[in-house]
Amino acid sequence: MPVKRRNRSSRSLTFISALLLSSAIAVPAIAQIEEVVVTAQKKSEDIQNVPISISAYTSEDLKAHQITQFKDLVFSTPNVSYTKGNFTGSNFQIRGIGITAVGYDSESGVAVHKNDVYLSSPPLAEATFYDLERIEVLRGPQSTLYGRGATGGTVNIITAKPNLDEFHANLEGTYGNYNTQEVKGMVNIPIIEGELGVRIAGDWLKRDGIVKNIANNSDIDGRNQYSFRGTVRWQPTSRTTIDITGETSKENDDHMRMQKQFCTSDPTGVLGCLPNSLGTGVTNVNASLATIASSRQGLASFGSAVNPALVPFFANMGIFDLTVAPVAPAPANILNPPNLRQVNTDFHPVYKAKDQYLALNVKQEVTPWLEATFVGGWDKNNVFSQESYNNVGGLPFDPVKLGTAEANFLGTLQAVAVGAGYTPAQAAAYAANYKPYFAVPGALPLSGFGNNGIVGGNIAKYSNTVTAVDQSNGHSNQLSAELRFNSNFQGPLNFMIAGYYLRTHTGGDYFINANTFDYPGFILGAFQGLGLPGRCLATGCIAPGYYHNFGDTNTLVSKSMFGEVYWDAVPDTLKVTLGARYTDDSKYQRGRIQLFSGVIPIGSSNEKMALAQYGGDFDAARPGNQLWQINQVSFKKWTGRAVVSWTPKLDFTDQTSVYASYARGYKAGGFNPGISPGLGVPSSYAPEQIDAFELGTKNLLAGGTLQANMDVWYYNYKGLQVSAIIANTSVNQNINAKLWGVEGEFLWAPTSQLQFNLNLGTTHSSIGNVSLIDQRNLTAGRKDTVLVKDATLGSTIGQNCVLYMINGQTVSPADNAAFQATPGLAGTYFAPPGGSTSIAAAGVANANYGLCGKQIPEATMNAFGYSYSDPKGTNQSDGVAVSLSGNRLQNTPSLTVSLGAQWTQPLADEWNIVARADFYYQTHMWARIFNASADRIGSRTVTNLQLTLNAPENKYYVTGYVKNVFNKTDITGEYLTSATSGLYTNAFLGDPRMYGLTVGVRF
Repeated sequence: MPVKRRNRSSRSLTFISALLLSSAIAVPAIAQIEEVVVTAQKKSEDIQNVPISISAYTSEDLKAHQITQFKDLVFSTPNVSYTKGNFTGSNFQIRGIGITAVGYDSESGVAVHKNDVYLSSPPLAEATFYDLERIEVLRGPQSTLYGRGATGGTVNIITAKPNLDEFHANLEGTYGNYNTQEVKGMVNIPIIEGELGVRIAGDWLKRDGIVKNIANNSDIDGRNQYSFRGTVRWQPTSRTTIDITGETSKENDDHMRMQKQFCTSDPTGVLGCLPNSLGTGVTNVNASLATIASSRQGLASFGSAVNPALVPFFANMGIFDLTVAPVAPAPANILNPPNLRQVNTDFHPVYKAKDQYLALNVKQEVTPWLEATFVGGWDKNNVFSQESYNNVGGLPFDPVKLGTAEANFLGTLQAVAVGAGYTPAQAAAYAANYKPYFAVPGALPLSGFGNNGIVGGNIAKYSNTVTAVDQSNGHSNQLSAELRFNSNFQGPLNFMIAGYYLRTHTGGDYFINANTFDYPGFILGAFQGLGLPGRCLATGCIAPGYYHNFGDTNTLVSKSMFGEVYWDAVPDTLKVTLGARYTDDSKYQRGRIQLFSGVIPIGSSNEKMALAQYGGDFDAARPGNQLWQINQVSFKKWTGRAVVSWTPKLDFTDQTSVYASYARGYKAGGFNPGISPGLGVPSSYAPEQIDAFELGTKNLLAGGTLQANMDVWYYNYKGLQVSAIIANTSVNQNINAKLWGVEGEFLWAPTSQLQFNLNLGTTHSSIGNVSLIDQRNLTAGRKDTVLVKDATLGSTIGQNCVLYMINGQTVSPADNAAFQATPGLAGTYFAPPGGSTSIAAAGVANANYGLCGKQIPEATMNAFGYSYSDPKGTNQSDGVAVSLSGNRLQNTPSLTVSLGAQWTQPLADEWNIVARADFYYQTHMWARIFNASADRIGSRTVTNLQLTLNAPENKYYVTGYVKNVFNKTDITGEYLTSATSGLYTNAFLGDPRMYGLTVGVRF
């Protein structure tokens, strides 16, 4: 008969875990901390003997610490942070290392594994924890133990496996505030006792929104999701174990990517938001690309490319004037509520996510001294999200200006058509094609997502305010295989050797749809279409009026060999581990960025076909008219680690281990999508490399009642990938940094009823000698600079740039007026040195050239005392680089502290009550590596309480809980938007106070 595996006991972070869930076990007179068995090194070991900084949570620990999602790990694990990202992803950091690059192929420095399967796109923001055996959080590079290496650490999720000996099941239901409803359950069925069994588990969660939309008094940012998992275990012989696990998860609700917009309003429209502070004001929309494109200045500047004779007429079609500050509408229409959990939006968010996962784990004892393990994995992930681009009420249109612009447009269009050879009837029919876009007086149409928007007849709505929505969606499909061999010699030497293969295919889209994009689209497209006889005579033409960052295809093929050798230099006392890894990564990307890309006939509903026939060139680096930008890159890297661990026999401890380690980690580079060669930005960015040094000790003291684990660590980081928005796309760059810190995890159980835990971590970071341009403040305080907003409708529309004063030039209103009155220099805005405030210039209609594009000859600039080039020879007009030397990394608090206390009170008839309190504190941190005053995120405190009543023999239990007792509104991260959006900041928030009651039963 096959030998059955048995679960070993575990040292629980919540002391004797059975006390939390059952009173059937007799309470010992003297407390003892139980053993925790982990597989961090690909074999079952007592966590106290593993020479890695690691935190492990059993299923009982997860329940006791109220850890239900990835974001909850922050409150119990040293040096961990989490925040939602601005797009479909999230950032889970360990010791300051996570993901700060932005792109369809960007990778996190923290690897997530589920049952040994690496997940390239883990659903960090969506996944819930249920029916788990344990979670392991490994801090530091892990390159010689896991299929996909990691620079910052690894999170291992180990799901519960079938018990082959007996039937058991559980079911629990929760109801809480915000109408929270959750049901979790599991059933374990042995089909052939001792040989074959199945385990089925699931979780369903529904919750009302926690953000109030004051525009319509609705609640948004809710949850409606479910997940089911099935596992089959087959042990045909005592030497073979086969596990097959399948899981499917789905979410469909109004989950928000970002909950709040911050801005200290810029009164002039150059910056949109001032750089030195964050308030709950509104962005001055004069700074945004969409407003500029719809303005008299923007339309006039583009008119010279269509027909220079039409420049004055285009100016009359603008619905904004950039020289006039936006008229402040009624507060109800534009209010950005000071309450961080309130927004004012005319768009209800949409969030859909789906994940499908399949894993095959086979363990085979080949010989008594050799075990083989095969891990095969497949995962498919999709995320789809639509949200208001600003979550702030929009500026209302002036119906008189809009009506005048409409009349000027239709009248001029007919006149120009006749001049182009159309008959009066044909000209009238041509102009009539555009009347539907003015069907609602005082309002403009907004493109719906897909089918080319209003070009293909997909009109989402008409709005009498400036309105914009965005869509971020992504998909990934991966296949991986790992074959591993572990030896089990009786002598001093053993080894582990493995081979790994991973193939991923990812893609996605990011749209920004705005009615102020659509407006110049059909205005300009109409006149351009006149020059295309035979194509547009019957239907008219229209330019695509939306921003579309299209990551069509991104693939990664990774192959690696890795292994370790273990030498017991002194049996049971001194052990040496040496590991090495070779990784070969190949990446491919095909994509494009579209905005006013070409002239497309009205009615064209297929974007790809329309661009193929009528569109522009998306890869200037290759000859011909290219519909895609294509990039390829490969990286090859050796990494490894060395560990010495010492297990001395000491009189003053019950068990002690001391270890010292060195590890080198690596993370692949990637692509900067949609980059024009003229920007001087490479199409790809380099890999990361980390050299990590660590010294730690793990101890049991006081008769096994006190666990004390401590370590100190130091990282030398090269090529850390960071991101900024340049020319309307994310550009990733590499910097160097050093990090170091101390960690401690302490658990004390002085009696059989009482326990305390204390976890703390410090992370100090210092960026190396590097200078980068801060998009929030391009002048960097230089007194000889002038900040410019480019108001010309071209490749640099809406961008901010810097001019340098020469020949004793100074900035004054008089100088600005003279500069503005000069042909070729008009239509720009200036800010005084320092960039903290702005001076609006008297822009005129004939803005034919853009300063940020450097079209104006240097000699002309010099004649007026200005230059594109820094006289010091360090910077160009894209901005003044600032030194980051010594700055701290983003989202990295210098101190995290977790403190918990638990009391178990036995009652009559074997009942008991368990009361638990947890407190978390982190110091302030920085949202960006520039560490400017507006980047500061304040310190954070979270207090959780829980009270559980357990019935005899573990039959059922009732738990009351409160999370975030004092209802703190904490910011977990921020994202700075581009200059073309007005440099506002999106903020991501932690949960408000959540409380409820859970009832569970076990069979």
